[in-house]
Order: sequence, then C-alpha cells, then structure tokens
Amino acid sequence: MLKFFQKLIITIIASCFLITGAYFYYRHNHPKYVPLPPRPEITITIIPGWDLRDVAKYLVKIGLASSTEQVYQLVGEPATDYRLKKNVVSTPDLQPDPDWQDLMLKNKPGYVSYEGYLAPETYRVYQDASLSEVVDKLMKQRAKEFLDNYYASSNSETFKHNIYEVLTMASILEREVRNLEDKKLVADIFWRRLKKNWALQADSTVHYAVAKEGNVFTSSKDRQVDSLWNTYKYPGLPPSPICNPGLDSIKAALTPTKNDYWYFLTDKQGVVYYAKTLEEQNLNKYKYL
Repeated sequence: MLKFFQKLIITIIASCFLITGAYFYYRHNHPKYVPLPPRPEITITIIPGWDLRDVAKYLVKIGLASSTEQVYQLVGEPATDYRLKKNVVSTPDLQPDPDWQDLMLKNKPGYVSYEGYLAPETYRVYQDASLSEVVDKLMKQRAKEFLDNYYASSNSETFKHNIYEVLTMASILEREVRNLEDKKLVADIFWRRLKKNWALQADSTVHYAVAKEGNVFTSSKDRQVDSLWNTYKYPGLPPSPICNPGLDSIKAALTPTKNDYWYFLTDKQGVVYYAKTLEEQNLNKYKYL
C-alpha cells in the first residue's frame, strides 16, 4: 500500500512538472496578445474665408503637408488659369470621391483649382493621415452642406444658378461683408448685376487675384491687373471661387433678400452702406471711406 502511494505521489509531481513545462513552453512560443495603441488623432480648424494659400500654409504648419507646393499639386494653384500653363490642361492629381463628384463638380471648369471646395469647419483627423485623405474629408463636408441646403433652397422657379455659381458667389459674399443679413442683401445686388451683365466690381476678387493679405481694400493699381478674377475688368463671376466660404455665405447666396439697392460699400469697421444710385454711392464713398 505504501509503495502505491509513493508511486501516486511521484506521478502527481511528474504531472505537475510536465504541465508547468508545457505552459511555459506555450507562453514562450505564443506571447500574450497586446492590442495596438489607438491611431493618434489631431484637431484641425479651417476658418471661413481662408483661400487655398491660407489652407496650404496651415496644413504645412501643423505637419499634414510638407510644403505649400504639395498642397497645390493636389488641389491646384489659386487664381490660376491652367489653360495658360504649358503642358497642363487641368488641375492636377486629385481623384474626387464618386460619392460627391457628380453633385459638386458637374459645372466646375477643369482649368481652375478646387478653391471653395474645402469646407471651413473643425475636424478630427488621423495624425498620420495622407494629404489626400484630409482634403477628401473637407470636400465631403462641403458636399454634405450642399445636399442639406441647395435643393431645398433652389426649387424656386426664379432661382437659375447651379452649384458652382452659388459656391463662387458665396465666396465673394464671405470676403465682402460680415453678417448674414448683409450677405443676403448683397447677394441680391450681385445676382441682379450679373443678370444685367454689369461688372460686379468686387474688391475681394481683385484682392484674390493679386494675392494680397489682410482686408479686401485694393488700390487703383491693383484694380488694373489683367486677371479673369478682376471683376472690375471682366463682367460676370470669376472663373472660380475666391475663398472657402462658410455656411452662412452659401445660405445667403441661395436665399438672397430682395431689395432696391444697386450699390454698397463696407467701411474699415465692417459697416455696410447701401445706395440705389451711383450718385448716392459716390456720396457714401466721400462720407465713409
């Protein structure tokens, strides 16, 4: 009986060693699964009224682009007519997402940049995201804004403007006046001036053409620049938007406030003065500028 218990104890001890060895062998060859750390994100903010120059400098500053040239290679250069560039017939490289391409690009000329298409907003993006991924996110937000607003606002029989025209008009409103009420009044002025084939004479378009920074006031020399974005020289809308407008400016372009004014000006404090005649406009210039 004693021998039986001795053998039993020896067998149990041997089994324990065997199990322990097997466990350590398994752990050595099958290390514990450690989940990957979450992909780090950063917050970025695109400000309403920024043009591609501003956006490019910002993306370089926060490390999402290596240079402004890299941004321009993707979305095109500001205030550039690619028909005039040798060996380049359209804006470079960007492959639009089919989810928004048909909606947003139907009337966009192929020879200008994607100015206006980067929706101002605060976003969360991956820190190691590619530049094209970031741009796509901004463009999808712009498409969503139009899906939410364009078709509801443009059902009126009197509204004859396509998305690209609305986006271009909104960009001018963004840079010309500050609040929604003024934007809606100025939108009506500009749409009526376009209908009569009058020059818009918007300083903001000249400001964009000559690549000025700061406020949109321009000099007489600036207004002589031979650029299709100079709405003093060329009637109609410029070939592209002049900035990336905020949602209020888009809504103003879509739903202008009817009025009898034909002219307006903005003083350096942002106050807008309206006039029905050129004589009234000249008087406002004398009084407020």
